[in-house]
Amino acid sequence: MTPLHRLPRPRSSRAPLKAVPWMLAAGLLGASAGAWAQSSGEPWYLGAALSQQYANNVFRANSAENSDQYTTLTLLGGGDVRLGRQRLYASTKWMDNRYNHNEQLNNRGFDIRTGLDWQTVGDLSGNLTYLRKRYLADYNATSQIAPTTERNIQTDQSAEGTVRLGLPSTTPLALEGGYVYRTRDYSLASYVSQEYRQGATSLGLTYSPSSQWRFGVAGRYTKGHTTDTDFEYSRKDLDLTAGWTLTGSSNLNARISRSRADGFDGVTGALIWDWRPGGRWNLSTQISRDTGVETYYLGVSNVVSDYNRITTSAQIQGTYRLTGKLSLTAGGGYSRVSRDDRSLNTGYSDSSRFYNAGISWQATRAVTVGCSYNRQSRNSYSLLYTYDAYTAGCYVQGVIQ
Repeated sequence: MTPLHRLPRPRSSRAPLKAVPWMLAAGLLGASAGAWAQSSGEPWYLGAALSQQYANNVFRANSAENSDQYTTLTLLGGGDVRLGRQRLYASTKWMDNRYNHNEQLNNRGFDIRTGLDWQTVGDLSGNLTYLRKRYLADYNATSQIAPTTERNIQTDQSAEGTVRLGLPSTTPLALEGGYVYRTRDYSLASYVSQEYRQGATSLGLTYSPSSQWRFGVAGRYTKGHTTDTDFEYSRKDLDLTAGWTLTGSSNLNARISRSRADGFDGVTGALIWDWRPGGRWNLSTQISRDTGVETYYLGVSNVVSDYNRITTSAQIQGTYRLTGKLSLTAGGGYSRVSRDDRSLNTGYSDSSRFYNAGISWQATRAVTVGCSYNRQSRNSYSLLYTYDAYTAGCYVQGVIQ
């Protein structure tokens, strides 16, 4: 989210927001314990993976040679339980990363995701989700901080809740409200300007004339602050949304918004299309135009959630199953970022591209092996932030369920 203006903020007002993710996590974990106790034999999985990767440009520098190899050991697990109208799901990954030469980058990370889909006997339903992950931050990912070779651990956290109420069940109308709270932290002090605490509230009306179509209109208000200064930013959006599902083979979701904040007043939006034309193909396409933080949480690759003014991006990812055990994957994308440096008060832009390809073979029901290649490049107003980098490697994964 673009930092836009300074507002007086009493310090005491932050305390309730900090408690939101932990309250939600405690609720989900408590529900999880009860669900697993009552639902033995429901779907679950446990596994481990080992990968070996080569990176030709570890620090994503413009010219310096900094190639290396690293090994990642991953432990993973999760489950998906249904209890009547309710659905509880969770997944977790714990990673240990070891570099051959740059031992200062050795690190341990995790990715924890959990959620609850709930529904009452009447017209009330909703969702709760919680995410927390820790990993080695991408190098040279922002044009606001000089590139570094030190280890920098990034921690993201997100908690979200949505409630829907039918008006009444005999009509296709529903009232929908939601709240999401997000945080980001870095271990390096030089990245403190990129840390934030952000909350967003939305309230709107949805119209579903059939099981295939869904339309909506909502108001959304976002407010956040950085952790290094008293800088606050806010944004107001009027969202128009639409969703279309065609016989299970095609799923299209779109949003167009009138967005307003100090320093930005314009149109933002996103279009996501998942297409499964047959048993072998799976294609996902995404186009978006939004600010930095929102673009990151849309899942746009190779985009950092710094204080970008606007990011325009397009990406596509596909999977093709050659045989019952052999699959190919490929994808690519492009993004152009118009940035606003709040320290220097100057505007500039840069662009990024990414490509990937992979192959996987399910050797047995429990064991999968594969290899992948990923390339990222960036053109910036300064050579200091321009780079070209790729990683390539293979993995083996075993899962029991």
